Amino acid sequence: MSLLPSATPWTYGTLADALVRSPASGLLDFELFPRPARSAAPATKPGNREPIETSAIYFAVDRTNDLLRPFRAGYFFGGFNGLTWMMTFGTPMVLLLERLGGSTFQIGLTSSFVFILYPLQILATALLSRVGFQRQMVMAWCLRALFLLVPLAIAIRAPVTPAPWMADSVVAAVFGFCFFRAFGVAAHIPWLAAILPDEVRGRFFATEGAIVSAVGVVALLSCAALFWALPPYSAFRAVFCIAIFGSAMAVASLLRLPSGPRPAPSPMRAMLPETRRLCFESGLFRQYLGITAVGSVVGTSFNAFTIYYLKTEADLESSVVLGFTAAQFGGQIVGSFSVRRFIDRVPLRRLMQVSQLIVASVLAYWVFILTTNSLWLVPVAVSYLVIGTALGISNTAHYTFVPELSCEENRPVTMAIFGAVAGLLQGLGPMLWGLALRTGDSLPGVHEDRFLFFFVLGIGLAGLSFRLLASLPEVRRHAGLLTERGE
Repeated sequence: MSLLPSATPWTYGTLADALVRSPASGLLDFELFPRPARSAAPATKPGNREPIETSAIYFAVDRTNDLLRPFRAGYFFGGFNGLTWMMTFGTPMVLLLERLGGSTFQIGLTSSFVFILYPLQILATALLSRVGFQRQMVMAWCLRALFLLVPLAIAIRAPVTPAPWMADSVVAAVFGFCFFRAFGVAAHIPWLAAILPDEVRGRFFATEGAIVSAVGVVALLSCAALFWALPPYSAFRAVFCIAIFGSAMAVASLLRLPSGPRPAPSPMRAMLPETRRLCFESGLFRQYLGITAVGSVVGTSFNAFTIYYLKTEADLESSVVLGFTAAQFGGQIVGSFSVRRFIDRVPLRRLMQVSQLIVASVLAYWVFILTTNSLWLVPVAVSYLVIGTALGISNTAHYTFVPELSCEENRPVTMAIFGAVAGLLQGLGPMLWGLALRTGDSLPGVHEDRFLFFFVLGIGLAGLSFRLLASLPEVRRHAGLLTERGE
């Protein structure tokens, strides 16, 4: 009886087979299993023509690499796309707005645009049947890259005394970037779900997440080195030039992926009734949407406001703050790689629950920071590393779970509606927190008492999410080690 799950794409071969396959297959996993010998002339007992049962050692050869080989361009896309994001609309954008005199509300707006524009996915999904997954995403990624020219132009101008319109123009550029990004995102996950084999989908997203996080670490450490070695605006110019290069390479990687079949037409007039049905009828969609909304009240605002706090209230150097964010992406590498081996064989809700426990512990440490005024750099860096681990685990589990909210033919519509509604709810958090955390005057800063409430509330919501996730069923049909009850 085999100890391997039936859903795992393994084949059996001899040690010689394994050694021959090894160079072409990349990293392979081998386990020893006693198997019946497959010899052409089996041994026989003296005076008896009955074969003797002999055994040989065979190796289980992991064929997931063979299944994933046609989709490796997706890894390159994730890396270059991550480079663009980390170099611009991550920590560097917060630092640019702080230098231009931006307020917490403007910081909140830039953090919320990526979410509140998700409803555009519903409109974008209606175009998929006419344009196709690949073409729509390539066009959207090309158009969004044009908005990187705005912060680059301001960095080239290098104002000593920034005018108010400069911070506003950066916020507007983020809006335009996220506007066209929404049209591309509508195609991204449904496209990958359509072309990836079910049994390796979780491993693909785990590996991609680890690659994105690794690129994030390198990008942020490079940013930290640039800000340490160059004047601020010179560093910003270098950062945005690298981001534009990353956008071009991301588009080139998209063109190397299989285009996949075009989805069935999704008429716009059917979208509103379908949205209403999915959101208000009892079912898995509404259940998971509610869990996502609870977790996003604080979760989508943590990065932007902790970075802004460290820069304005703790008066840390930009290179130090970028180092903290690099630690976070290092944690995401740890989280993604820690689950990639078994994510396709364990209930996803267990991984999400572990993530919530980790988040709660980090938020509790930030409560300690604010109540004791004990800001030690090494523990703060560790807190970013730990919360990055939680994000790596939860993001991998989320992207593996979401495609299973509907059958394959309805997947683009269902995922667009989920992304639209969840994104709108997630985007409200940074905007409202941006208003709540303002100091009340024109100077940059954070209201510390309200910031303390921010973390206390986050701890409570993490506990609630942990409880709600306990009832989330396992719906993956290919997960061979899971029972029907998801145990």
